[in-house]
Amino acid sequence: MFLKCKMKFKEFKRIAQGKKLERTKRKKAWWHSPAHFISPFITWILVKTPITANFVTVFGIVIGLIGLLLIGLGSNFFIILGFILLYLYYLSDEVDGEIARYKKQISLRGIYYDEIGHLIFLGWFFFAIGYSIYNINTEFLYIILGAVASYLLLGVRVIRKIAIIASTKSEIRNIINQKVESNELQSSKKGFIKSIKGLIINLVNAFSHPYIIITVFFIGFILYMNFGYLQILELIMIVYTIFMFIVFTSFIIIKFKTFEKDIIKIFQSANIYD
Repeated sequence: MFLKCKMKFKEFKRIAQGKKLERTKRKKAWWHSPAHFISPFITWILVKTPITANFVTVFGIVIGLIGLLLIGLGSNFFIILGFILLYLYYLSDEVDGEIARYKKQISLRGIYYDEIGHLIFLGWFFFAIGYSIYNINTEFLYIILGAVASYLLLGVRVIRKIAIIASTKSEIRNIINQKVESNELQSSKKGFIKSIKGLIINLVNAFSHPYIIITVFFIGFILYMNFGYLQILELIMIVYTIFMFIVFTSFIIIKFKTFEKDIIKIFQSANIYD
């Protein structure tokens, strides 16, 4: 009976997580592993109820915003509760997709809700953290840092998706066809340099991902609450603002060089080329 149940769950997990898990492994996105391990167990329960993927998405947005609000209030209890809600928000972002895949509820409206949720969350995350630190040390600088870091975090997401946005323009296909035919985008790189670049990109992607950012600041707040290390929390905020500025600027430069290649990949994956 146990083995039969285990096999059923394994098959359910394969359907629910689909190719997303394969893409995560291929990209070595190790920071997704905790959520990918936990989310199927939640999804396994929810798919047996009338709860839809869109409901989970909207519910996740709500608890994410409540979590940010609680962190901004500055009370130790509220801050811890707020971070717990942020982790639940992050889990909901995995669960909604798994429900959609398993129940075949994937829809344009669901994608819309999901993207809006990301924009709202990313737009307010650092600001809430900065405001919370301001409540502790009364230095307005951290509200400014929070606002700047939030803008940069949103900017990085937009830059990452800029090729997708551009690929929808009707004139792009002719331009890309010309690029492919002229073979202008072919290049070769040394294996060692490519490996180093891949490692750097992997670390940048990791530490600019909401799950890792949440964890880093949660650790910072725990150190402050238990040991009074306010300087560490302040330092994390300053370092992350500088880090996001470097990432934002670097992405602008990198995308300038790889923009055309990214669009070609999008066209090819959409089977536009016969």
